[in-house]
Amino acid sequence: MKSVLTSILFLFMIVLADTGNVMAQNDPDPAGAFIRSLAVPGWGHFYTGSDHRTRGGVHLGTDLVLIGTLFGFNARAINLKEHYTTLSNLRAGVDISGRDRSFQLAVGDFLSLQEYNDFQLRTRNWNRLIEDIPPNRWSWDSNDDRIRYRQLRSSRDRIRNQLPAIAALMAVNRVISGISAYNRAGNEQNRAGLSMIGILPVQNDFTITGSVAVVSINF
Repeated sequence: MKSVLTSILFLFMIVLADTGNVMAQNDPDPAGAFIRSLAVPGWGHFYTGSDHRTRGGVHLGTDLVLIGTLFGFNARAINLKEHYTTLSNLRAGVDISGRDRSFQLAVGDFLSLQEYNDFQLRTRNWNRLIEDIPPNRWSWDSNDDRIRYRQLRSSRDRIRNQLPAIAALMAVNRVISGISAYNRAGNEQNRAGLSMIGILPVQNDFTITGSVAVVSINF
């Protein structure tokens, strides 16, 4: 976690330095804005100019919230796993660390290995029998402990199932930020292309002086 926070702080320093350089040159590149926002949502908006910082702040803030949620959910899932692993060790007499999902589910669904195997024999699911050896034997002290174990496992699975959705939202935020930054940088270039070059003096054959305004428009 500390290394991740250090990396985020380093990225913020890069964003601030890059924003200062663009303010000096005042000529944002759309492709550069797009790539920056893919890397850090909102960076492309800060790069484009001060008028776009509010939109950039929205994308950056959204990303930070999603990152915090991702790490928070992951930490919660780890904590829950530690709890139900310890519970199975102390109250069921079996170590589920490193065991496959089907075994962990069986421990939560039946009071003992014998009860589990008896059920599989009655339902003729012989391929699901678990070998009756010491590492596989469990026996819950009480049904309440078994239910508690199953609830902890279910909570952990629900949290883990939400992590891909959060990661997907982070990706979508980056793409939207990148497209928005690209368009805004392009608009800034077009705006800069519309400029008054100057006032040129004109003199005709009748020695009547005047002036002509020359406008250059780039698309």
